[in-house]
Amino acid sequence: MPVYRIADVVFSAEHIYGYTPKLCEKYRYSGDVTPELHLKITPADIAAERENEGGEKFPDAYLESLALFRKLGDYILNHSDGMIFHASAVAVDGDAYLFTAPSGTGKSTHARLWKEMLGDRLVYINDDKPVIRRVNGDFYVYGTPWNGKHRLDTDAKAKIKAICKINQAKENAIREMSPAEMLMVVLNQTVRPTETEPLDKLLGLLDDMLKKVGLYSLDCNISREAAELSFGKMSGNRQV
Repeated sequence: MPVYRIADVVFSAEHIYGYTPKLCEKYRYSGDVTPELHLKITPADIAAERENEGGEKFPDAYLESLALFRKLGDYILNHSDGMIFHASAVAVDGDAYLFTAPSGTGKSTHARLWKEMLGDRLVYINDDKPVIRRVNGDFYVYGTPWNGKHRLDTDAKAKIKAICKINQAKENAIREMSPAEMLMVVLNQTVRPTETEPLDKLLGLLDDMLKKVGLYSLDCNISREAAELSFGKMSGNRQV
């Protein structure tokens, strides 16, 4: 039975299909830590995931992987002070920057512009669904195998320096956001529980995180100038 380590959570899993073990291959774990949970996905879980996806006719093997990620996310929220977050997360010089926005807005495109500008200084943590955890009072972003259409992720973590909301625009401009402004933005990009107690815990985590990291709103086009502007502001004017 395979054992994985994702977001520093070691767990075993039973699979019906072969898609998920292939997806999670680089997160396989062979160390001495005993798994802290076991995840088993049932046909009922797959059916529930299909309903979550609006009845789309995705293959059962793919839906199994989503169901496993959802169960892992529930565990991380309840036991490890963490959440699944929809963002493109990169690390530069050891600091993590998260670009978030509704799908299709351009967060992956902007992250790519940073990569073109910064080269090997930049590491993709995850281009779609990283995990965020609070560890000893600080917030870290972790790679996961659920990494988006470009398949960009690293089995690594980095302390979050800033979160940036991406907005499509003809002219480039960036401003700081307040925690109150950013709350609904980030809440809409999390996997939210329906039960009151886990939802309250998620809101508490978000409230703490928004007080501890930089928060920005970026109006941008697809240009190097947009990347230079955002990196300069969010990094504290580090050199490109």
